[in-house]
Amino acid sequence: MNAKHETGRRNACMVAAMLFAPLPAGCAAVSVDETVLPARIDYVCANNRVLPVARAADGRLAAVRIDNKDVTLQRAGSAAQEKYADGRYALYLDGERAMLEENGKVLFGPCNSPVALPSAPRYR
Repeated sequence: MNAKHETGRRNACMVAAMLFAPLPAGCAAVSVDETVLPARIDYVCANNRVLPVARAADGRLAAVRIDNKDVTLQRAGSAAQEKYADGRYALYLDGERAMLEENGKVLFGPCNSPVALPSAPRYR
């Protein structure tokens, strides 16, 4: 195989991987390690505040407890690993870190998992 053909094949593989498309023959999937978020975790935040988070098994909903009241949030698009929002509150989960905002103001953060969370490869 000549160098020009090999470069073209590599570029096609990279484009396919970036677009999450089925991979052409001869391409390998790109994998990145991503934190496996548990269904329930109590994040420890600044000033030793605790942010309890419960996630639905299908990942579409998350509930947080704010001032002894449960607030349910829906999954939203984000650069963070996971984001949940309802128009008033926004919960960001990224690896072992979390943050909760109300109308753009940070209520809980920075927050960290009190235990190390496992990671698993995620194919892109």
